[in-house]
Amino acid sequence: MNYEEYFKGYKELIEKLLSGNFDQATQKERDQAVFAIINASAVTSVAVSFIPIPFIEAPIQITMVRAIGKVYGQELDEKFVLEIVSVVGGNYVIRELVALIPYVGWIVNLSRAYATTWAIGATAEYYFKHDREVEKEELMRVFKSVLKQKTQEKETEMRDKRFEERLAELKTLLDKQLITPEEYDKKREAIIAEL
Repeated sequence: MNYEEYFKGYKELIEKLLSGNFDQATQKERDQAVFAIINASAVTSVAVSFIPIPFIEAPIQITMVRAIGKVYGQELDEKFVLEIVSVVGGNYVIRELVALIPYVGWIVNLSRAYATTWAIGATAEYYFKHDREVEKEELMRVFKSVLKQKTQEKETEMRDKRFEERLAELKTLLDKQLITPEEYDKKREAIIAEL
């Protein structure tokens, strides 16, 4: 799937959700809608984070929070913006600094973009689910917990994918007879040992 198609699908999902009426929705329907919003937003944040512009995911994250609020019959207002910015502001600065480190910064940056967006979405859902009666410290706890979990999940996924790619590249070298079966076995074992 190319990024243009993905962004179009994301835009259609958000438009559908923003125009929807969730007054009569069950909690399960709301949970499903919020999951779809957060997932689409997190994946889209990763896609745009390849563009080296600081805070490029912010419009996606703001739209995500507005959509989650809509699911709960709430509108995004100054109070929420100030609370969420105070919760996640430090994480943005750290992520932007890490992005400056070659290669390692890139891997960490992608997982952080995904995790930060997911954590913002989960924090917004928690906030709206509790009728906006949540202390800043509780929002911070939710944010940090989800951020840690999603960062670990994404880093593991990316590392596993890289191992699969390396094994596939090695197999291609063997198939093209650029390395011997003995070299293949030795290098394959070395890659597997890294797991």
